[in-house]
Order: sequence, then C-alpha cells, then structure tokens
Amino acid sequence: MSGADRRCPPRMESLVLFRTQKSPAEMLSGSRPVSRRSMLALVSIPLLVVGQRSLGGAKSDVLVKDYPTPQLAADAAAGKRLVFPAGRTYTVTSLSIPAGCHVEGNGSTLRFPDDSTESTTHSDEILAVSGSGVTIDNLKFDGRASKQGATWSQYRHCVRIQGNVSGVVVKNCEFSDIIGDGVYVNIGSSAKNCTIGPDNTFTSDHFNRNGVSIVTGTHIEVHHNRFVKCSRSGMPGPIDLEPNSFAETLSDVFVHHNTIVGGSESGTGTLPGIVYSGFQNAAADNINIHDNDISGTRFTDGVLVIGISGGPFNAVTNLNVYNNHIHDIGNADRFGVGINHYIGANVYDNTFNGMQWAIYNYKGALGVSAGNTFIGVAADITNDDPHLA
Repeated sequence: MSGADRRCPPRMESLVLFRTQKSPAEMLSGSRPVSRRSMLALVSIPLLVVGQRSLGGAKSDVLVKDYPTPQLAADAAAGKRLVFPAGRTYTVTSLSIPAGCHVEGNGSTLRFPDDSTESTTHSDEILAVSGSGVTIDNLKFDGRASKQGATWSQYRHCVRIQGNVSGVVVKNCEFSDIIGDGVYVNIGSSAKNCTIGPDNTFTSDHFNRNGVSIVTGTHIEVHHNRFVKCSRSGMPGPIDLEPNSFAETLSDVFVHHNTIVGGSESGTGTLPGIVYSGFQNAAADNINIHDNDISGTRFTDGVLVIGISGGPFNAVTNLNVYNNHIHDIGNADRFGVGINHYIGANVYDNTFNGMQWAIYNYKGALGVSAGNTFIGVAADITNDDPHLA
C-alpha cells in the first residue's frame, strides 16, 4: 500500500449516545388512570434528579481559593475538577497535576518567578502532568523568558507531559514569553492519546526553544493552534517532532490546521515552521503534517524533514506532508518543503506561494508529489543528488 493510501485513516469523531426519557404524559399513555397526587409526583421526578446531579457536581469540584497554595488544591483534585478563580495570577514552579484531574483555568495565569533561571541546563516547568486522563483548559502560561536576565535554558517548559501517561488534553490555553517549550510531550512507547488543541495560542519574541515539542508517544494530535514568533535562532521551531533516541516510538502523529506566523525579523541558521528531525534514526511511522497555514519571512523552510548527514537512510516510514498552505516566506534561499539527508517523505496537494524552491530534495527520497500548486515560485520541484531507495 502506498504512503498516500496509508497516511491518514479517517478521523473517528466521538460518538455520543442519547437516551430518550419519556415525559410523564407518555409514561401514562395506555396505562390505567393515575391520581392527581401520583401525577404530581411523576412530574417532580426530573426536577429531583437535576437537583441531585447539581449537588454531586459541586462536591466533586476542588476550588483553588479554598487552599493555601495551588499545589495543595491540586493534591486534593485527583479524579476531580480543579477550579481556578477568574483572572488571578500565581507564581509557581512544577505544579503537579494528578491523574483524572480536569483543570478549569477560567483565564488565570501561571508564571515562572523572575530571575529564576540558575544555569543553561536548568530543567523544570510551570505545570507538570503527573497522571493519565488530565485535561488542562483555559489557563494562561507566562514563561517570563524576557525577565530571566542573561541566563537562558532550553529545558524550562510551560507544560511538561512526560512519563507513562495517556489521555491528556491541553486546550484553550495561552502561552506567552516562553523559555523552553510551550508544551513538551515525551510519554514513552506504551502511552497513547495526547492532544494539544484546539484553540491554544503560543506567542514569543523568538525567546523560546519550541512552541510544541513531541518526542515519543502514539496517537498524538496537534491541531487548530496559533503560533506567533516562536522561532529562536539555533532552535527547531514552532512545532518540533524529534525522537531523542533510535529506540523511542513515535507513531500515528497528526499535526494539522495550525496557523504558524514566523514574523519578519531576520534570524540565523535553519528556521522551519514545522520540522521532523530524524537525527536519532528512530523507527517512527505514520507522521502526518497537513492543512497548516505557514507564513513569515523569518522562516527558511515552511516544513523541514531532515535525516542524518552521511546516512544511514532514516528508519521513519510513511511520513506525509500534504494540503498545507505555505506562503510569503520570501524568495531568495527559501524552501516550501525541504527534504534533507537520507530521509524520505511524500509531499502532495500543497499550495506553495512566494519562495525560491517549493520542494527541494537534497540527498533524500521524494515519494508521492502529485497535486501541488505552485504560485510565484522560481523552482517547483528540485531533486539535488537524490537518494535512490
């Protein structure tokens, strides 16, 4: 089966089953006569049920304002709803969220302390997901990168999702002044189902490492987010897919319907909007980058797929870049999609508008390339010393 055929199974929408409850009148239809008192009792049943459900829901909420610190509140919120008050700001480090917790942020802000970066290898986070089944909803994260003085570390993240945890969702959140990554995902080979989106915004002034970093996991989705100026010189970029070792698993990944704005400030080195980095030769499979809008003259590449200089040919399979709109990244020395160094990808059905090279394959393997649209492009498809599988 070709890469195009295998790339993206139809997305399964959630199935919601409704149980229809008959009205009191319908319940009485066809039955023996019922007294007025009985009728009133039946009519009252739904109201009693609603009241009981409301009381039960209230008991399951843990209110941050009722605890001396957010961490004490979070400790009490395993399997419950952790509710922040609206519009508050909390200075925290490594706030640990337990399994089964739904964080209802209400627009409150969590931030790093100012001048708290101790070294270039300082590793911590604002919030750490510590168990499966966690949802982070409607929080603001302030990395305070511009308030850290001269010392910067790429290992200080806003949200860290690491370890054997599954079923994690981050949505409706704002990430600003990011130091390391906005969201860092490294959940191991046996963990599944991590979703970043919809409606997160990642904003930096080129201070950060990545907007979203995906290292390992299965069934990972990054969708319907907005990234602005998340491209620091020397760092991977707004969205980085990059296993840390050849033994790690990264499969069934879908990066789609994101808006990525690089800005116009010049930078140094290779600056992609989305990158798959195959430096560790991991046997990743079914990686799909599709329906993203990527623009900005800061970028050197809209999407970059890169392997190991000198080989061996990379073990990633079924890597697909399709239906993206890559535009206005400048002409000279700009690439819509780059395939570099002993790695293969299918690149099809994209729209390229305003760059020197739309698809540039350098010592790699370009697979399916049909259906692309080229507008204002100096060279549509260039195969420069291609690898022949």
